[in-house]
Amino acid sequence: MKRIVTVLLAFLGTLGMASASDIVRDSIIVVMGDKSRIIIYGENKEELKKLLNYDVNRLLKDVGGKIDSTSQEGTTRVILGEVDGDKYRKRGRGTITIQDRQITIEANGDTTYQIKRVKRTRPWWQNDQDNFVISFGLNAYGKKEDLNYNAQDYDLRPLGSRFFSLGFYRNPTLIRGEDVALRMRLGFEFTWYNFMFEGNNVARKGAERIEFTEATEPLKKSKLTVCYVTVPVMPTIAIRKGVISHIGAGGYVGYRLDSYTKTKTQNNKKDHNHAGYWLNDFRYGLMAEIGFRNSVDLFFQYDLNELYQEARGPKVQAVSFGVRLN
Repeated sequence: MKRIVTVLLAFLGTLGMASASDIVRDSIIVVMGDKSRIIIYGENKEELKKLLNYDVNRLLKDVGGKIDSTSQEGTTRVILGEVDGDKYRKRGRGTITIQDRQITIEANGDTTYQIKRVKRTRPWWQNDQDNFVISFGLNAYGKKEDLNYNAQDYDLRPLGSRFFSLGFYRNPTLIRGEDVALRMRLGFEFTWYNFMFEGNNVARKGAERIEFTEATEPLKKSKLTVCYVTVPVMPTIAIRKGVISHIGAGGYVGYRLDSYTKTKTQNNKKDHNHAGYWLNDFRYGLMAEIGFRNSVDLFFQYDLNELYQEARGPKVQAVSFGVRLN
């Protein structure tokens, strides 16, 4: 409820002066010099105590510009009348609390304002522009024919020939629209091709070509591992809504860093041998990928060149497929 403060400024002239007996009991008289008084009326003492909550200095500044003068019975009185006191109420000091992502402002102990700090988000087409990617999959032969080798000597175990890679990608946006955007995947990755052979054969580097000879004791596994550093270049269409997040197709080129064979006997005896095994140092091919929103991506890679050097090994090309996590 609004409280009304009644202010009466009395400037006493030379003809007379208001006395204290003219003032009602519950009032405040402020003497200002010999001829000026400020008289403040209240219904009771409790109401007068509430004056402590008001800015009287501000009130007097406003009154100074609105005074109308009248003369009554030789005494000059200036009466302003009723003034809305709420605008002159003193404002208590508030408190500001910052916690987590919310700012709380409390004023006068009873009014609270809450401002939530919203995390700034990037436009949708800028999401996933920098990726660290882990890929898992399987290897197979895309082409297998050579009259100089028995195909059974280098056949692969389907689930034992695994593909693994660690990739670091940039996906800058080239063209963007309201719901689709064209990106270009650039970066590099380290890939490991594991070719696990069927049977009891072991890959060995011969004088002029790779040889697949039978081991002298039963083996649990025998494999050839090749490690490459690969640079992919793949245009990708990013999709804003729906189950599919992106579709891409492009190519890659890689350089062989290392290659070795690993065998494990039935007695768990292991053996590693590092050599070139007449493998091609470079590889290149085609790749495709489809991504699912908030899930894994599926990839497919097909080497266009052969795994081994010309006339140094079987005429086979590597194929890899699997899932990517980013």
